Order: sequence, then C-alpha cells, then structure tokens
Amino acid sequence: MFEIPDYLMWFTAAVLVSIAVGFMSWKAAPYFKFAYPTAKVQAIGNPFVREKELQQLLESKSLGSFKNNLNSSKDYSVEGVNAAEIQRSLDQHFLRAVKMIQKDSPKKLRKFYDAYLEIVDGGMIKHVLKAKIMEEEIKEELPVILPESKEVIGIIKSTPLEELVSVLKERGFDEEVVEALKDGGKDVVALDVAMDKWFLRKLKSVKTPREVTKIKNEFVARLMDIRNIRNLLRAKQLGYEKEDCEKLFIGEGQEVPRWKFNEMVAADGSSNLVDVLQGTFYHRFLKKELDRSSEEKSMQPLENALDKALLEIAGNFSIKNFPLFGPLLRFIIAKEFEIRNLKVIAKGIEENVSASRIKPLLIMEE
Repeated sequence: MFEIPDYLMWFTAAVLVSIAVGFMSWKAAPYFKFAYPTAKVQAIGNPFVREKELQQLLESKSLGSFKNNLNSSKDYSVEGVNAAEIQRSLDQHFLRAVKMIQKDSPKKLRKFYDAYLEIVDGGMIKHVLKAKIMEEEIKEELPVILPESKEVIGIIKSTPLEELVSVLKERGFDEEVVEALKDGGKDVVALDVAMDKWFLRKLKSVKTPREVTKIKNEFVARLMDIRNIRNLLRAKQLGYEKEDCEKLFIGEGQEVPRWKFNEMVAADGSSNLVDVLQGTFYHRFLKKELDRSSEEKSMQPLENALDKALLEIAGNFSIKNFPLFGPLLRFIIAKEFEIRNLKVIAKGIEENVSASRIKPLLIMEE
C-alpha cells in the first residue's frame, strides 16, 4: 500500500493552515481597521439630538448660560459672546469632529468625508447662487465649513451676473448647473436639482473599501429619495406646472423610483403627494407633520420631517453595518443635526424666543 511521506503530509497541512489563517485574517482585517474610530464615536455620542439634553439647553436664560451648559459636555468647547460668534464656533467644531473621524478611518475611506462636507456646504453655495441670480443682497459672512467653499462663494459674490456662467464653467462647475444658470435663469428649484445631482454624483463616485461600498451606496440612494421628495414639495408649493415638476427628478433612489416620482408629480397638493409615499420609510414622518404644515402654511414642518427620517436612517445604518462604517456614518449625520439644533437654540435665546417656539424647529430622535 502506497504511503504519503510524513514530510509531505506536514507540508500539506502547513499550507492548508496558512490558507485558512490568511482567509480568516482577510475577513477580520476590516474589523480591526474600524475598531478604534467606532469605539471613539460611541464614547463621544450625539447627545444633542435627544429631547432630554436639548430641553436642558432650551431652559438657558442667557447665551452665557447656554454656552456654559454646552461646554460642560465632554465633546464641546464653544466660544463667542453673541449668537453669530457661537454659530461660527459650532461650525468649526463640526469640521474638527469630521476631520477627527476622517483621520482615524481607513485611508481608502478618507475622500468620502471630503465629499460629504461638500454636500453640507452645498446648501449655502446654492443659497448664494440663488440670491445672486435673483439680485438679492448676500450677507458678508456665511456659515460654510471648507476653505474651498468660502473661495467659491467669494467668486460668486464678486463676479458680475452677466459673467457668472463663464466664470463658474471655468471653475469646473457641472454642465447641468451651468445650463440652469444660462439666460439669467430664475428657476431656483431647477438650480437646486442640478446642484443636488452634481454633489450626489460626486459622493457616489468616491472609491471606498469593499466592506463600505454597499452602505455608502444606500446612503446616497436615501439622500436621492429625500432630495426628490423635498424638491417636489417645494415645487408644488410654488405652483409649478406638472411638466416643470417632471424635470426635477434627481435619479433613482432607495424607495422613490421614477414611476413613484411620476405618481407624486400627478398628486394634487402636499397631502395627496404624501399619500403616494405610503409603504415607504418616509411616509409616517411626513404624515405626522401634515396638519401642522397646513395650519402654519409652511413647508418647514415637512422639511423637518424628512430630516428626522434621515436621522433614523442613520441609526439603522449603525446597526446594519456594525462595527464597520455604520456607526461612523451615523455619528457625522447626527453631529450635523446636533450643530444645527445648537445654532437654532443660540439664535432663539439671543432673540428672546420662547422655548416652546424653538423646540418644534429642532431635529430630534423619536
């Protein structure tokens, strides 16, 4: 009977063990990369998207008291003597928080954070562009985070309106954005859509580690859903015709494909539009705020409802993709809402607005 030599058997066993260990190490490697930043964000937390912590700040009698209460939190060291200075300090806090997570994250993920910050600043760039084309006054100081965003805003402000299209084209602005600005375009919702498409495309195109790609793509898809719903609600309020509303589609999202968007376009009024979303994640948030939106004749309650939906989606990401990118993504999304809440409270205290009027403007976990 033929016998396998001992040395060959041991060699084969060693090779198989090496392969098994290598495979296990390959599978486990991502967890090691994310262990430290995940532990850090869980230790820091996001207290100011919770009602209890926000209520304590709402009870502050002055900006000094507000600042002291806020700075007693382990993650904050805010400066300033008036609301504007405190708000700028909060913006810098947000930038430091994102940069901290960016530094601690795997190298292949770091460009994602830059693209995310571009989206955050994108709202203010859109505001400045719309003010420019509507020939409205633009404030001297605007709350943006990235130095590049400040530079772009400076260019928009200083460029004569008739030269704006060519200057922005030279700066690398997306062709669709440039087209929306041509002929002195005053269609602000169309400009919103073009800008949203551009920023979301950039975010989706960012290369990420294999274990992150699925959750990143779902995040972008959720943002597309929310932007589609938000832009259409605004257009309906502004009295857009059906043909114009159809042009506002950003792209296929997670739960709002083209056919559902078309049904929303055909819906008469905000209430019927929200009914079309029945069965989606967003419906219960919007349904809850319909009456208040109607009473106040304002879109703000519905806009806040979509923000609350995104905050809950972020919490779901943290569970679905734990302990990898999910907790980090949830942290920066919740941190953005924290900063917004704190800025609203600071402004409200300075203007002697009652806590009962400030509270509905805050984005809180449900």
